[in-house]
Amino acid sequence: MKRFLKNITVFILPVILFFSINFLINYSIFNTQEPNIKDVDVLIIGDSHPHRAINPSFWKNAENIAMSAEPLIISYWKLKKVLKIITPDTVIIGLAPHNISQLNDFRFIDNRFASEMFRRYYPIQNFNSIKKDIPVDFQTFYLTLWKETAFYPKKNHIHYMGRYSNKKISNVSDWKIALRNHYVKDYKEMGVSKICISYLDSILNLCHQNNIQPILVGSPVHSKYYQGIPQPILKKYYNIVDSYKDRAIIFSRTNDMSYPDSLFYNADHLNQFGSNRFMNEFIGFLNTSGTTNPMSEVYPEKKLK
Repeated sequence: MKRFLKNITVFILPVILFFSINFLINYSIFNTQEPNIKDVDVLIIGDSHPHRAINPSFWKNAENIAMSAEPLIISYWKLKKVLKIITPDTVIIGLAPHNISQLNDFRFIDNRFASEMFRRYYPIQNFNSIKKDIPVDFQTFYLTLWKETAFYPKKNHIHYMGRYSNKKISNVSDWKIALRNHYVKDYKEMGVSKICISYLDSILNLCHQNNIQPILVGSPVHSKYYQGIPQPILKKYYNIVDSYKDRAIIFSRTNDMSYPDSLFYNADHLNQFGSNRFMNEFIGFLNTSGTTNPMSEVYPEKKLK
């Protein structure tokens, strides 16, 4: 028996050492690695709504780093990381009713969502700061971290930087699916996420601390999707929009029903044509908003067909 245990130990120790060395190397890399981002005037953050709706080419110097399904909690961590490298004049934050849905909390709990969230954001995560409010699935997190760091040294650990992307196609038939994905868990309608609202507040505070102008932007959604948004969430969303008017520029077009089906990629995202129209309206709003920013310089008019 002793000989067996000795043989097992002789076999296991090199394996453990191999994994440990790779982890330490990768930890050193991702702990010091900075995202490749140029110094810009306008920075766009958020989830798939600004990812598809807000085209950075409408400005002289802008970048869109939004990613699909990104909760406001992570957008805050990402912004903190990026602001160590650059200081833009303006940060545009995507804000729609689904961003304050409690279903966002489950992106750190439910393995269907959590494994992807952990894979993207392990270099910038601070899950200990939210574990009192959200029972983070740490078992899945550490398993994901092991998969990403234990096998071989990786040059690049930055998977959290998005970009603007869109298509010309249109199919709005998925409005029921989109509503379930944003507001329903186990056949139960979710409520408002207090922690998401708290982190939205933190994003605005971070902007003001760095003398950055925050702009909250909500792009249009299809009428069938909009009509299905739970009323408590919709009411809270408009309360937030109203209460933040003194802290940010607000451009909320979530309930704009003038967009035809042909301008939507699907029920809750604009396609390329819809994005072009939305951007022209957004730029026009900024140029006539009367803020202290030099809008004619930072937000030049641009028309795309």
